[in-house]
Amino acid sequence: MRNKLVRRIALLLSVAVMSVSVVACGGSNGGSAAQEEATLTEEEYEAKAQELGDKLSNVMTEAASIDPNDVDAAKEFISGLKDPFIEFGSLKAPEKYAAAHEKFKSGCDAMVEYLDLMVGALDSGDIDMEKMNSLVTTIQNDFTEGASMLE
Repeated sequence: MRNKLVRRIALLLSVAVMSVSVVACGGSNGGSAAQEEATLTEEEYEAKAQELGDKLSNVMTEAASIDPNDVDAAKEFISGLKDPFIEFGSLKAPEKYAAAHEKFKSGCDAMVEYLDLMVGALDSGDIDMEKMNSLVTTIQNDFTEGASMLE
């Protein structure tokens, strides 16, 4: 099950970056995610990782239907992409996954910030490429390091 979780986390990052790239090439964060209070069991945590991967896979399907010239649809899509990352980052991982989850949480936080910058860029036309590149590096490194902690 651990290898499956590692693959899902790695896939999640790839799907998220591709999703943002697809919308970005075309043209406030309360989030609807619930905060988890109790520490999850290993099975619950693995199920949540699977759920996040599934949500992001579904997002890729939705991204294909967005008109690249429809800025409002792109902003709505990007904003909606934040919710799974907010939800996953807020989980209380079981001891077995706690150290890796700290990396995943940092990657999730960086992804949410990246998505907010994308929406801001669509609104203003100004893109802070240095900040965006820094966030992408953080996202990639944190998810890679988190996944390696699970091997």
